Parts: sequence; structure tokens; C-alpha cells
Amino acid sequence: MLFSQRKIRIFIIAVLAVCTASSAFTGCGKLVSEVSDTPSVPGTIDNTDNTLISENTTQFHDATDGLTEQGSDSNSSVNSSSNDPNAITGISLSMTEITLSKGQTKMPIVTMSPQSSAEKGEIWKSSDENVAVVDGIGNITAVGAGSCIVTVISEYTPEISADVSVTVTESPSETVSSSQSGNNLTYINGILVANKTYGLPADYNPGLDSETKIKFDELSAAAAKEGLNIYLSSGFRSYEYQKKIYSNYSSIYGSETADTFSARPGHSEHQTGLAIDVNTIDDSFAGTPEAIWLAEHAHEFGFIIRYPADKVAITGYKYEPWHIRYLGVETATAVYNSGLCLEEYLCIDSKYKE
Repeated sequence: MLFSQRKIRIFIIAVLAVCTASSAFTGCGKLVSEVSDTPSVPGTIDNTDNTLISENTTQFHDATDGLTEQGSDSNSSVNSSSNDPNAITGISLSMTEITLSKGQTKMPIVTMSPQSSAEKGEIWKSSDENVAVVDGIGNITAVGAGSCIVTVISEYTPEISADVSVTVTESPSETVSSSQSGNNLTYINGILVANKTYGLPADYNPGLDSETKIKFDELSAAAAKEGLNIYLSSGFRSYEYQKKIYSNYSSIYGSETADTFSARPGHSEHQTGLAIDVNTIDDSFAGTPEAIWLAEHAHEFGFIIRYPADKVAITGYKYEPWHIRYLGVETATAVYNSGLCLEEYLCIDSKYKE
């Protein structure tokens, strides 16, 4: 029986579909050739039909190519470490530069990304152990004067690391000078110290230091440009005035509690003329826009937050975000960048002798 022209066309297209969709069929070219050699039947396959066959063939090849490419991409993704949920992609440190005196220790806080990774092992290395050594958890200890780089490396993803630039100075020098009455003032590395360990003479009455006041006015003006109001509430306090303040708190709270937030007479930084309390002088100041700005920018004008929240056990005083101490821009910036409180920076303590 002779096939109709329409049925032949359908048959040829079907054969082409089978051949192009199955790479395992090796005889499809011969089969198409044989079909083409079928005895002539009424009518001919015109150019439109040839175009149709060509287009269908191209579509099938395109579909096959697409499947092959997708398969290749998928295998690449599976083998890529970027899809490993535990792979570490970054390390950040709480400090990238620190200055230590010989014997001093500091530990940067490490944050590895992503936080969801279960593999956060650390490897610590020092570029020069004659300058500073580091233990397995990141405690950096100053050994000798000089500079070096301390590096933390992801144990799981070794190509990810972060550096800390370490500068080590000689042990701080302590000098003593005479006050007006011949009593002693203590300077360590050129910084006048007043804390629980080091006191001031009762007659030491310098008033508020003029440079301190000028730099505070600059600080206040800079804050005002940001829409903030930082004002001086307490500056210089004499020995006698501090004695009254401390006595009052002791009678209300007891001396043990009073010692956590009020200095005994002769041990107040306010008597140096280099300390200022701003704004409300109480806990309500903490967390305000002014307090946040002050903590971030005080060093730019030569001040530090003297009693930080995380240094209570070292300074001997509760957190006072309102209490700033003038050191000069260079020294204040060095203290700020070190992440240390003044006692740590000078390698001294703050404890009453009793």
C-alpha cells in the first residue's frame, strides 16, 4: 500500500526526533537515508517541509546540548568548596593594631564567617617571637621591643586569615616630681597618674587645665555639628571637695560600695585638672547618642573614656561613660587603638593599699 504524503512527513519527523534525542542510536543517519530512498510517491516534499525538518532537528540538538551543559554545571557546584556549609569565608578581629609594653598580654576577639559554620578552629602564629608570642587561643604577650605581625588562620579553611600589627615598647618608666609643698606626683611615661594606687597631695590645686578645656570645647563643637549636645558638668575638684563627696557617699552606701564609684580624697582624677564629667553624670547617659559619639570620637580630641564597661576589675571603678580624661591626641589615640584602659596601657594596677 502506498503511503500518503502526509504520513511520510510525520514518519520522517518522528524518526528524526528519535535519532537526535538518543545518542546511543548509531544507525539513525543510515535509516534516514533509507527512508529518503523510498520509491517515489505522488507529490514531493517541498522546501517548507525541509525547513520544518531542519528546524526540528536543530531544536532537538539544542535541547540535548542544554541538558549536557546543565549537567556539567551541576557537577562543578557539588565539587566546589563554596557550597561547603562549614567553609570559612572571612575572619574579623576586634583590633588590628595593638601597642604593648614588655610582659603585657592582650587577646583580640575573633569572629569567623559564616556564623553557622561548625568548623571555627584557629591557628595562631607570630612573625617574630622575639617581639611577641601568641598561644593557641590568641593571647598575645609582649617579649621584647620591636614590631611584628600576629596572624590567625582558619584551621578548616587555611587560605582565610587575618593579621594583627603588634608594637612592643620597653617597660613603662615611672618618674616622681614634687608638688608645691614638696609632696610627690607620679608620672608614668609622662602621664600624670591618679588612681587607687597612686595618689595626689592634698594641696595640689592646679584648677582645670587650660589645654584640656580648649580641646573639650572643640569636642563639644564637633558634636554640635552632628546635632548632639555634650556639655561640661564637672571639671576640677579640690582635695577638700572630693573629701566631702566621698564622705557623703560612704555614709549612705558604706565605704565598700562607695569605693566602686567614688574616689577617696587624693585619688580622684578630677584633682589633676585633666578630667571632665559630661552631661548627666549617671547611668542614664549610657547608650544615648551623645555617649555613643563620645566613645567613638573622644580620642580625636585627646580624651579617653577613663572607666570602660569591660575594665571594671582593672580600673576599680564602675562603668562611667561620662568621665573622660585628657592625654593629648597622640596618646589618647594610641590608647583607643590598643583597646586597653589606662592601667593596662601603662602596666600599672589600681588598688588601695589597705
